[in-house]
Amino acid sequence: MAQKIFTLTAGRSGSGWLSKFISANLGIETVHEPLGIDDFDVRMPSIKVLRSFNTRGLDAEVRRFWRRKLQTLPETGVYCETNHTLGKCGLVEILAEQPDPENYTILVLKRNLAKQCASYVQRGDFGNALMLWQWFLGPEYPNSMVIPQPFREMGQVGLAIWYTLEMDSRQQYYKRVYGDQLRFIDVQLEDAIKPEGAAKLLRALGYDQEPVLPPKFNASQMPRNEDLVAEIETFIAASGFNAEDVVDRYISANRSLAIEEMREAS
Repeated sequence: MAQKIFTLTAGRSGSGWLSKFISANLGIETVHEPLGIDDFDVRMPSIKVLRSFNTRGLDAEVRRFWRRKLQTLPETGVYCETNHTLGKCGLVEILAEQPDPENYTILVLKRNLAKQCASYVQRGDFGNALMLWQWFLGPEYPNSMVIPQPFREMGQVGLAIWYTLEMDSRQQYYKRVYGDQLRFIDVQLEDAIKPEGAAKLLRALGYDQEPVLPPKFNASQMPRNEDLVAEIETFIAASGFNAEDVVDRYISANRSLAIEEMREAS
């Protein structure tokens, strides 16, 4: 029987570091993002899979990908993958359908929202549709929790803020809707990179040991624009954003990221 660990996170949130951390402490080979040519549509979702889920939910295309993906997972031992794209194309929904959901653990990885968002802006991540389709979320998707239109008018910075808030809301949504079917562990990056927080994470995973802390991974080579971070932080605070409220409204409207469930409820 295998213990399988995945992450639910936004990207630029420490998922690469988390992969190194799990590997160093559990003594296993971990997967961050399988990017080989033959990995796409088998181990790594393609743009079509991501766009399909965020437009139509768990349609036939998405389910075909997950059938192939699950067949690549080991039957025994511990498996860990910190690939953040999976959580945006049905990871939680599919795992909840498995006959052994108790063997899955989802690490809900968070980072300071303003710093995370500033990282997208400084890297120019939201200036190209292909980047949004493969790695993030597009504002044109019809099933967003956070209304994107006001943010679109702000250009790339606005889209980065919208995505940051959307993913924060989705994390809350998945814990709320699937928390009684799957095991979720909250991980705050700023805490996990310190000895006490790292030890707490290991205990939550079932390992009571002194943590090994790997160095930063895939960190931006550009110095952080602290003025930009402060501006984004002020904007988010002034907006009154609250992920729990967003999820309340979304669920009250009988909406679902899987969409097929939303149709049944309607």
